[in-house]
Formats: sequence, C-alpha cells, structure tokens
Amino acid sequence: MTGALWRWFDEAWYLCAYAEASGWLIAGEFASAEAAYVARGAALGHAPNPFFHERWYLDRYPVVRDAVHAGRFASGFDHFSRHGYQDLMPHWLFDPGFYRSSFREAFGRDFDPAADGDPYDHFLRTGQHRGLSGHWLFDPRAYSARAPYDVAMRIRRDGPFTAFLLQMGVGGMEPTLSNLFDPDWYRTRYPDVAREIGAGRWESALHHYLTNTCPGDFDPSPRFNESDYAIRFTAVARAISDGGFRNGFDHFLRHGRAEGRYYVPSIPEPPLGARLGLRTRSYERIIFLPAANDPRSPTGRSFGVLSAEGQTLWEFGHPRLAMRTGNENHARLAGTFIYGGVLINHFGHFLTEGLAALWYLRMRPDLPVLWNRAEHPIPHDLWPDWSAHLWDLLGLNQHRHHMIESPVSVDRLILPDPGLGNGFVHERQARALAVRQCPDPPGDARVWLSRSELPPRFGRLGGEQAVEAILASYGWTVLRPETMTVGAQADVFATASAVAGWMGSAFHAVLLCANPRARLILATRPGLERTFFDAVARTLRLDQCYVEPVLRPYDVFGPEASYELADPAVFAAAVCVAADR
Repeated sequence: MTGALWRWFDEAWYLCAYAEASGWLIAGEFASAEAAYVARGAALGHAPNPFFHERWYLDRYPVVRDAVHAGRFASGFDHFSRHGYQDLMPHWLFDPGFYRSSFREAFGRDFDPAADGDPYDHFLRTGQHRGLSGHWLFDPRAYSARAPYDVAMRIRRDGPFTAFLLQMGVGGMEPTLSNLFDPDWYRTRYPDVAREIGAGRWESALHHYLTNTCPGDFDPSPRFNESDYAIRFTAVARAISDGGFRNGFDHFLRHGRAEGRYYVPSIPEPPLGARLGLRTRSYERIIFLPAANDPRSPTGRSFGVLSAEGQTLWEFGHPRLAMRTGNENHARLAGTFIYGGVLINHFGHFLTEGLAALWYLRMRPDLPVLWNRAEHPIPHDLWPDWSAHLWDLLGLNQHRHHMIESPVSVDRLILPDPGLGNGFVHERQARALAVRQCPDPPGDARVWLSRSELPPRFGRLGGEQAVEAILASYGWTVLRPETMTVGAQADVFATASAVAGWMGSAFHAVLLCANPRARLILATRPGLERTFFDAVARTLRLDQCYVEPVLRPYDVFGPEASYELADPAVFAAAVCVAADR
C-alpha cells in the first residue's frame, strides 16, 4: 500500500496551495516542505497533495474529527491512510461506492481489494485513464470535450480527474465537469455564493454545491428544481430528512432516474433580454458577403457583414457561421431593408434562429427583407417542402425577399433585436410565431413524437421502437413529425392531453400553436442543452417536465450520436407516470 498515488507528498503542490508553508521554509523553521506538513501543516488542516481534502474529510466524518482532536490520529489523512482508504471518501469528488459500480460496468466483475488494491488508487492509476468516473457529477468525456488545448494535453498525460485537480489549483475559469451541473448558471443564480467563491471560502461552484450545509436550498442547473422534486415525492423528502440522501438531486441520480421519476426545470429570473423591450438599429451603406464553405472556419462555413470602410460588424454574428472579410465586387441594393437573418435548412434552426426577427417583420410588411442562407452540416432533405409550409403558415409571402447569393451593398438596413435566444423568448416574438389556432376542443389523446425512422445520421436511440410498442399498448398514439405538415405538428400541442418524445426540434412546433394545452414530457438526450426549451415553457406558460432515461455508455458525445436505452420498459413507465401527474 505504500505506493498508492494518493499517499505521496507533493512538495510543489503543497507550497503553491499553502503560502504560509513557504514562509516557514524561508524562515528556516523546517528543513523540507514535508517536514513542515507533518510538524505543523496537518494540524492546521493542510492536505499533503491535491488528491485528499483534509477539511472536507473531517467535516464529512465527525467521528474521525473527534478522534483527531483526541489525539488518536495526527490528521484526517492519517486516519484515511490507516483505516478509511477502502470505504470512505477522501475528496468531495470521489465516492468509492460509485467507483465500484463504474468498475463493475467496465470490467464485468466486482472490485476485488486483494487483486485491485484500494478503490482510490486504482481509479487514479487505471480507472480515470479508462474513462471511468468516481462521482455522479464528474463526466470525463464532457470535461475532455470542452477542455482547452493545454488542459487536453494534461488530460492525456495525467488523466481527467488529476488534470481537473491541478487545473483548479491554479485558479481561472471553472470548467464544466458534467451536463448535470452548470457552474456558470450556478454563480449567476446565487450571487452570494459567487462572492464567497471570489473571497476564497469555496474552491468552485461545484465545491459549494457538494459541501454546503443547506443542500436543499440550491438547484444544480436550470434543468432541475430541487424544491419541486421534494414536494412531489414526499417519501423522498422524508428520506432526505432522515439523512439517507443529501438532497433531491442526490436521490434522483442514485435512484429516481432508474425509477422513472420526472422533474421540472428550475425557475430563475428571466434573462435581461426577455424583460426589456425589443429594439432596432439602423445602418447606412453596409456590405454583405454570402454564406460559403470555408475550410479556415471552425464551423466549415462563413459569411461577412462589413461597413463601408471594410470593418466587420460583429453584431451581425451567427453561432453557426464564422465572420470573414473581403474586398469583392458587389452589387448595390437601393432603398431600406430589414435584415431577417440566416436561414438554415433544418426545421429547428430555421424556426428558432432564422426567424428570430419575426416580431419586427410583423410591424413592417411594407419593407423588403434581406436573408442569408446556409446549409446544415447534416443533410435535412427527408421532409420535402417543410420550409415552404412554414413560410406560408407564417404569412411571409406578403413580404418582398432578397436572398444574398453574391456580395451586395445596402443603402440602409434595419437590424432588429432577436426576439429569442438560447436563454429567453420574448413575448412579442412568441405572439408573432403563434399563428396556428386549433378550433377543436382538446382531447384525451397521449402522443409520442417518434425518432425511430429518422436516418442514422440524426443519431439513433436504440430501444425506442420497444418503447413505442409499450406506449401503444397503453393507448398512446405514435406520430412521426417528418411525415406531417408543419400545421399538423402544431395542432398536436393543442389537441392532445400529453405530448412526449425525445428533446429536439419536434418540440419547436409548439411555438406555432396559438393555444397549446398539452402537458409536455421531454426525454433528455446527452449533449443537447435544455435552456431554450425551458425559455419556451416559461414564456408560453407550458406545463412541461423532463424524464431522464438511463442510456448505455457512448463513444461519441453530442446530440447526433447514437445511444442505447438500458431498459425500455422502465423508461416507458416513467413517461406514463409523468403524463398522469
């Protein structure tokens, strides 16, 4: 056991983490940093390396803290080294029980101390390099996918968990470790916590979330409402009160997800853009370069919007297109135009990004509209004429339109604020989109929006056909949006009592419905953010919740990747329970 990685004393890390220790050495009080730690640092709550969190360990295990105070152990680390290394948590981000479960899934057998050593050392030496995790809220794939170049190199060398501990030790922006916890949102939602992090009381937002003494008072992300979960499941609330779980989210991750329990989003203050009025800006003599393939662009596509002097106008930027410059010859468009935006040949992006300025087009049908057009990276040609249906439904035929196919200059251009974004949907934009009034009274039908016959390039969800068969046996109607007109899709949200399906563009059609009545049940998909869906639900006052299925491990991260449902029957039951509440 003497060779376990977590036992090593890391002199460089120790002197960096505890400035006072450097002072002791400079003053000549100790011959080495390790001697300083043993003689004085351990008693002050110092840790010998980044793998062990002394103060958290003593708070986590009061019996150990009492034994240290009584002199039976020199420190919490001393106790862990002698007794705790097989079963206790050495750090707030490593749970040996969770790691044993991860080990069992990866290696097909139980963890054996005689052959494998202790769980923490095995994780540090082997497990993290095999993609395993030691905590619910540490997803090495999500962390690695977002890592900058220097951190990515460290991950390859040291492993993702070790790289994270060293990254946090030098300060800087807190990385996202999991799609289940959003550190940036957390700091914004809880500004007092952000100030305490800045003052050094907490190491990070995740550190606060996992170690604060009022765990039921904080939501982990905009996706999960802690108080609502406890209110709806009273037995869970009692178990939390009895100390069985840290909070509702802890229960959901350990049991609720597998049991098919549903949850609703957190309810933060609406973003500033949703509270303020929408405005427009006016420009004279600007130049547009059409969208085109561009191998120099990170997205593979670029376009340009330039002032008369050739300066890039960044306010016209688009998340899926890089901006470029150029001095190409251009034709002149006389008069005043409205800039509509970028039309992408994908239903969801076409509706939510391309038509984000629809609120202003409604006000000025007399003015022509200028559009850019771009291809989606994944061909979206399986649903013929959907864009024409959408164009007709929204009444855009009453406008004059100009598509930018070659460089053009415009005498005067009006740029409206986007009426929706990733975090908000303005009520004026919502009213402009909600054009489909369904006259029929709502029925009791329950509808599942299927992806099972989409081409593989859109990502497969293995087991969905089994789910559909189970739901159909319970009386659900299975619909395939790609076979329906746009108007018929919008009608579903007014006529059904519940609409369920995989989170994605199929649910964007609710924006077109003037009188949505259905309860929406969104099944989550890895790599697909819920922020926009939450914003739509808030503005339209939708009755919406999420069901998070258990999916088998995946190799490719993202919304177009393929996954396998661990248990279609459990997932189908969860959808039914969410529809019945």
